[in-house]
Amino acid sequence: MTTTVSSRAFQFVRGKIIDAQVKVSVDATRPLPLVCALYAVESADGVWLCAYYGANRSVFDFLPQKGAGIEETQLGIAFRSKRFIPKDQYRPEQWEEFKKLNFMAYGGHGD
Repeated sequence: MTTTVSSRAFQFVRGKIIDAQVKVSVDATRPLPLVCALYAVESADGVWLCAYYGANRSVFDFLPQKGAGIEETQLGIAFRSKRFIPKDQYRPEQWEEFKKLNFMAYGGHGD
């Protein structure tokens, strides 16, 4: 799968979360847990696929959930990866592929 970087990659995400996968993983050999939060965010002209990774426990309870409206500049977290897909080109398979490629947990790159 080839990803093309466009000027959209430098724009901020704004829209409604249409799907989310949030998982906290722990490892006895590491001092802090790791959270992986993957989001599909519908905007007026397309869908943003976004990934957040962090070990800051103070934000775990405040991560946005499915159905929430978000504006990236107001979230208090930074997406480590994001991809914009125009509405007419978006397919659910792209979200599934994004989740497989971007999910991270201690002990591996996914379940």
